[in-house]
Amino acid sequence: MTSLPLMAVMLAAACALTAGLAAAAEETGAHHQHQDLPAAAGIPGDSLYQLPVALQTAEGKTIKIADLRGQPLVVTMFYSHCTSVCPLLTAQVQRLVSQLSPAEQQRIQILMVSFDAVRDTPEALSGFKAEHHIREANWIVARASANDVRALAAALGIRYRELADHTFNHSAIISVTDRDGTVRARTSELTGPDDTFVTALRARIAVTSQQPEIEQTKILGRPP
Repeated sequence: MTSLPLMAVMLAAACALTAGLAAAAEETGAHHQHQDLPAAAGIPGDSLYQLPVALQTAEGKTIKIADLRGQPLVVTMFYSHCTSVCPLLTAQVQRLVSQLSPAEQQRIQILMVSFDAVRDTPEALSGFKAEHHIREANWIVARASANDVRALAAALGIRYRELADHTFNHSAIISVTDRDGTVRARTSELTGPDDTFVTALRARIAVTSQQPEIEQTKILGRPP
């Protein structure tokens, strides 16, 4: 499991990237749908939820990433037509989550965001979920605009590049945040157990269970 000394720097870079993109859009007369939104009250400065990232889920719902605030979040990035790293990445997320008790699994959310803003339509993402037997209500598979993908990837320390054939070279990192969106642990292990990561995830669940509930948009079909 990798350490997190550069997390605040990466998030600051991501926020600066988002601000720069919004400013560029304003200069050209374009309108970025989130550029005027203020930072949500009480969200830490190093939180992913400071990013004005909009997601479209496999079910066709449009949500903001900040709507996920309230529970620990396991988050990674992928694309649905990947045939090499992404199947391993998905299986690893499933393996890590499976080490939790059923009660613990109900206290987290899982988010996978596609690199491919064009080809990963809700229909393609639904097919990906079916292929990988992802049925849990708290597991969100989504796409975002190219600008939002860049901002989120920068915040998570994920590097990627689209190739001429529309495949992507990318790093594979799984992160866990606390309920306020601050990354607390990361792993790049894809083929075996990672007890340190699972321990960190359990610790976030335990802390959250001892804290008052945060009001959360009911986007998952169940209470937070």
